[in-house]
Amino acid sequence: MAYKHLLEIKELKTSFSTERGVVTAVDGVSFHVDAGETVGVVGESGCGKSVTAESILRLLDEKKTNYLGEICYQGTNLLALSIDQMQQIRGNEISMIFQDPMTSLNPVFTIGDQIAEAITQHQKCSKQDAFSRTVELLRRTGIPAPEQRVHEYPHELSGGMRQRAMIAMALACQPNLLIADEPTTALDVTIQAQILELMQELKQESQMGIILITHDLGVVAEVCTRVVVMYLGQVIEEADVETLFENPLHPYTQGLMKAVPTIDGDRKQKLHVIKGMVPSLHQIPQGCRFAPRCEYADSQCSQEPPQLHAISPKQKVRCWHAAKFMTQGEEHERHHLD
Repeated sequence: MAYKHLLEIKELKTSFSTERGVVTAVDGVSFHVDAGETVGVVGESGCGKSVTAESILRLLDEKKTNYLGEICYQGTNLLALSIDQMQQIRGNEISMIFQDPMTSLNPVFTIGDQIAEAITQHQKCSKQDAFSRTVELLRRTGIPAPEQRVHEYPHELSGGMRQRAMIAMALACQPNLLIADEPTTALDVTIQAQILELMQELKQESQMGIILITHDLGVVAEVCTRVVVMYLGQVIEEADVETLFENPLHPYTQGLMKAVPTIDGDRKQKLHVIKGMVPSLHQIPQGCRFAPRCEYADSQCSQEPPQLHAISPKQKVRCWHAAKFMTQGEEHERHHLD
């Protein structure tokens, strides 16, 4: 069956039942990923990035979680599949690298056993073949002496090696889509660069699609093709990397860009800070969700929620005043679009 995108999320809403009532952590999120591209998802902590990723694989407790919308993988809505059908997709066709490998790896099993299990669960091969492939995966991900490391436990490896082991496990079944949730958090810059380079190499070899969840705009600029900016459970801007970095149209995106230190910047000048805090999911503003923190907000922003709309063929934004930040070229594209 033909499908337009490798993965397409349509108006996804993910809600949780809590003691204080129902909260919606992801509210109407839509974006897509094509084979062979890396889509960055950025935003502050608590904006819904990780919940979006976990919703794709339905990793949340379904007794307390309600999904609305569609998550179409190769044309099939994952939200309509049974638990058994999802189990066949998780780790096999769609894999995920989690933020903290120390809490994601089982401390009582060796690295080799955990990676080999992922292979034998989804692929028809013997334990011996799975173990041989595990050694090769560890070698491929840059772990020295893989024949030795395969017999070691997670606590015996450094942070960088544990993260590489997680990548090896995620890639064990050669997935079509890789979700990487802050894969380089807490790693030094040398290891971070090696891991990002490895992910890019593997993507080019297999035409794998990647969703990279991060708060590091430097990483986004280096490896992503498109960027989805989230705030308080919604997509507030989406564009290709070049367009977003040249002319961000949402005040929140502009604030994120200004907060990034530059080598040639004035060292005496304080870094830009977006004032205020991300509101609680129990206290979502009535109009634009960013309005209480936005220097451009007016009465319309406070009362009417803006919709995500295409401002040019390359860029979407959720802001009442985005037009005032557009360049002349973008104004021309917008009129052509209209």
